[in-house]
Amino acid sequence: MTEKRRTNKSQQSVERIFIRNLLASALVICMVGGGVLWYRSQAAGPADDRMQAETAAAAVTVAEEETSAAEAASTASTAAAEADTAATAATAVPAVPLAEIPIDFKTLHETCPDAYAWIRIPDTNIDYPVCQMVEGDQLFYLYHRPDKTDEFAGSIYSENYNKRDFSDPVTVLYGHDMSNGSMFQNLHFYEGRDFFDNNKNVTVYTPDKVLHYRVFAAYNTSDDHLLLNNDNFRDPEVFEAFEKDILAGNFYSGYVNEDAPLDRNSKILTLSTCNAYDDQRYLVQCLLVESEDGVYTPEEAGETEE
Repeated sequence: MTEKRRTNKSQQSVERIFIRNLLASALVICMVGGGVLWYRSQAAGPADDRMQAETAAAAVTVAEEETSAAEAASTASTAAAEADTAATAATAVPAVPLAEIPIDFKTLHETCPDAYAWIRIPDTNIDYPVCQMVEGDQLFYLYHRPDKTDEFAGSIYSENYNKRDFSDPVTVLYGHDMSNGSMFQNLHFYEGRDFFDNNKNVTVYTPDKVLHYRVFAAYNTSDDHLLLNNDNFRDPEVFEAFEKDILAGNFYSGYVNEDAPLDRNSKILTLSTCNAYDDQRYLVQCLLVESEDGVYTPEEAGETEE
């Protein structure tokens, strides 16, 4: 009995020793593992800090570079816009002032509905409205005033073979050679060489244009209908041949500036009146040299009356 008790105590003692050793080993392992973990955390910490610092510095650098690029782009855009503005200002064409039209066409049309233009020649009495019958008798204004009342002296007029905008190669205006000096009688002033050489300007006003012409020929010729005989000069070759005939002096008598710059694009205004012969006409011809956009501006002395 006593031996059995001794054996049990011995076994318990061995078990306790084993458990203590096991706990001690576990404690050592934990200490060693904890030390390793502590060492690693200490060793890794500074590297992570350096990486974070480097990353932050790189981010700041990128942000600064992006800001600089944006500022540079903005500066370049502003410079380009300023350059474009300067270039536009340098090449901009200043507005051309409208020419003065001293004729009140609105009031004129109230009494003279067929008046579509006005002709003036300095140093003559020629200062009249120009009429045209759109339909009907094309000789109506030969013996009627612009207000359509009967009058032997008639009016200055064109026929509907011509457009009213003076864009045809040749536009013909007709007027009587009145003994009192009215209508187109003063065209005969151009029979004098001195007057021909020194009175070149002819002005035609329309409701929105001022047309400036230069006289280049004045002569006696046949009374053939200038437009109908040449099919209204629709063929450029016919028109050029007509111009060459004028410059060559192929007419009965008169004057011509042989160096007048005529070509197939010229616009010729022909003023036609009678002369001393029933089978002839006296023509004064003018070359369009300038067309200006215009606006009605009343004359200081009042509007010109017929």
